[in-house]
Amino acid sequence: MQLVLLTTFLTITAGSALAQDTESATSNEAVALADAPLRIDFFGGAWLVRAKGTGSNGGETLEIGDSGSTMGLGNLDALFRGELTIGQGEWSVRAMGSHGSWSGNGEVTSATTWGGVALNPGTEYASSLDMTWMAFEAHWDAITLKGDGHRHTTDPIDLVFGPHLGVAWLDLSQSLAGVSNSGNWWSVYGGAELSMIVDLKPFTSWLHSLTVDVGGSLGGTVTDGGAFWKVGGGLGLNITPNFGVNVGYRLMEYKNLTNNAWDLSPSFPGLFAGLNFSF
Repeated sequence: MQLVLLTTFLTITAGSALAQDTESATSNEAVALADAPLRIDFFGGAWLVRAKGTGSNGGETLEIGDSGSTMGLGNLDALFRGELTIGQGEWSVRAMGSHGSWSGNGEVTSATTWGGVALNPGTEYASSLDMTWMAFEAHWDAITLKGDGHRHTTDPIDLVFGPHLGVAWLDLSQSLAGVSNSGNWWSVYGGAELSMIVDLKPFTSWLHSLTVDVGGSLGGTVTDGGAFWKVGGGLGLNITPNFGVNVGYRLMEYKNLTNNAWDLSPSFPGLFAGLNFSF
């Protein structure tokens, strides 16, 4: 009988302790989220893009910016690109945008047509492309691989991984041989991102931290288009908790954006260098 009473007492005690631990862990997580300040990060700078891809308009497929039959838009252009992230704890939203223009002279290696206009070898044709792009994403730092995963605390290394969902809007205006076309498209996509923050204060008094980010997205255009994908990565050196410099790479690519016979598959790759402000 004593053994039964002792066993019952231990079971009740253990259950009570486990319940308290569970409540404590849940409470700690809630407190951690409540204590996490609202953070605002802005990256702004130059995106060095050489437009690539292909296009057609009722005739032969032309390269946008490479050799051969080409629209002649391969010049390097420095676009402004901005990326604003607002978050708290493991959740954040991001808005991005860029605008750029390219111009040149198109040439063909064999006779063809563009929008009903004849194009012949040996003749140059005035060409231009104007692009405006915006995107909005929701991010979740779902998995903490190293550190506590909280950006407002200081750990030797914080390494987090998580998914994101986004929607993008692209507007294009293109002209070749006096034929002008334009259109805009919405795309939806999903992806993932890996982010690392390294505390540099134990090693130098000149720098606060090092950040490394890499991610990718895959989706499709809602109407009159095909696949859409983008990848990006970057390395940042934060001089203070609120200011740093960032160098990285951005690439986004669309397939078969159409407007009647006009069909473009543009690609926008390039290095990205800019400044980072955090509040």
